[in-house]
Amino acid sequence: MIAWMQVLQRRHAPDAEHLGAIAGVSADRTSAVECQTSTGSHADSGPAAGVLERVLIVVGAVTAVVALWSADLGPSRVALAKDYLGPTLWPLFGKPALFLAFLAIVSLTWRVTLWLRYKPLPPLAADDLRLPTVTVVIPAYNEGPTVAAAIRALLNSDYPIHKLHIVCVDDGSGDDTARWAEQAALSAPTRVTLLRHEQNRGKRFALFTGFGRVDSDVVVTVDSDTVVARDALRCLVTPLALDAEVGAVAGRIDVLNRERNLLTRMLAVRYRIGFDFSRAYQSQLGSVFVTPGALSAYRVATVRPHWEAWRDVTFLGARCSNGDDHHLANRVLWSGKRTVYQGNAVARTTVPTTYKRLSLMYLRWARSNLRESTLYVANIGDVLQSWRRLPGVIDGVFNYLQFPLRLYLLIAGWLLLFLHPDLLLRSVSMALCVALVHMAIFLKSERTFDAVYTLAYAVFALLTLQWIYPLALLTIRQSRWLTR
Repeated sequence: MIAWMQVLQRRHAPDAEHLGAIAGVSADRTSAVECQTSTGSHADSGPAAGVLERVLIVVGAVTAVVALWSADLGPSRVALAKDYLGPTLWPLFGKPALFLAFLAIVSLTWRVTLWLRYKPLPPLAADDLRLPTVTVVIPAYNEGPTVAAAIRALLNSDYPIHKLHIVCVDDGSGDDTARWAEQAALSAPTRVTLLRHEQNRGKRFALFTGFGRVDSDVVVTVDSDTVVARDALRCLVTPLALDAEVGAVAGRIDVLNRERNLLTRMLAVRYRIGFDFSRAYQSQLGSVFVTPGALSAYRVATVRPHWEAWRDVTFLGARCSNGDDHHLANRVLWSGKRTVYQGNAVARTTVPTTYKRLSLMYLRWARSNLRESTLYVANIGDVLQSWRRLPGVIDGVFNYLQFPLRLYLLIAGWLLLFLHPDLLLRSVSMALCVALVHMAIFLKSERTFDAVYTLAYAVFALLTLQWIYPLALLTIRQSRWLTR
């Protein structure tokens, strides 16, 4: 959050695309294996954790009250900003900040209204003849035992056995990933196809190899560090079975190693908001911009004609080796189909447990988000094939317009903080006020003590993650995976 912009704003929209532009990495294999049998809603990990959470709730409540008390939401905020900036800088930075605040407030109102109306479709029954044939493609690289957990979870799915096949592609791993995949496939060798690249070629090429073995109505992507719920596939493909206009469906990704430390607890909250808010409201528009590689389904007839173009996509002359899920969603939207979200299709994935790995993951996502948002706008004519697509296009343009404004104003925010360090406290207060909105969103999805971690994440993001998007812009042509 830009410090001096927060001085101007009464409140702003949650960075709904930050998570969407900022998605899955194999971060902690040991933790994943330990947690792979955990399903359902979050529970306390023991008495110590329960005491800690209650203490944090009290601290969070007091902090929120202090933040609201000190926020100064009156009209003097603009006058104060003018005094700080002066007559020279105010036209250059103050007015653009006001415009960004306007966009944020309008988009927040728009998105919350859509979010409140969202409900996932009930899944078709396991014996419903309308369920399509499905091929699940799992790309794997140096995943070790976690790939076995991913395969076993799919084999234990309640999806009709004769309609489900699994393709796992070992992308030239240097460890024992292939052996673990073989071990998991032993229980159902006719239902699992194992492929291997002799050398590592990247996740996009591994997926492409798997796509080449697809002979079904629907293809589902699942990350190799992800465990799907037993009914996830039925929930996921239901919109494709019931609506011919739907080309792709995004599932809900929860955090598998949620209990590991404070960082993973904060990320669990942010993931839930990123899916049950961001993708939920986008689903109402038929324009989910990122269908996560960890769990998404695609209509094969829609995406098959685009697979080679998707594999070979470039940006500013450089081949894009990451952002495969975002670009595949773009291809579906450009084809005139809708992309939707199924909040009842749940998978759990491992997330980074250290700041270094988290920041690298966010940097990769940010580069992808900047590239794919630009490509979306560049091909907006393909998306806008009927007036029904207009609301989704408007939302996409709103997102795109906020990128250059935020990046432009970020420099001024750093300068202003250097000149007026006292603004840092106000910035933290405003970030906590915005976190109250996030907290309400989280509580609607999950009524647990972990809601308090929205406050912790707000301060954490403000103080430690503001460099991500500027660096992503400067290095936008780079496509290294970073966290592999």
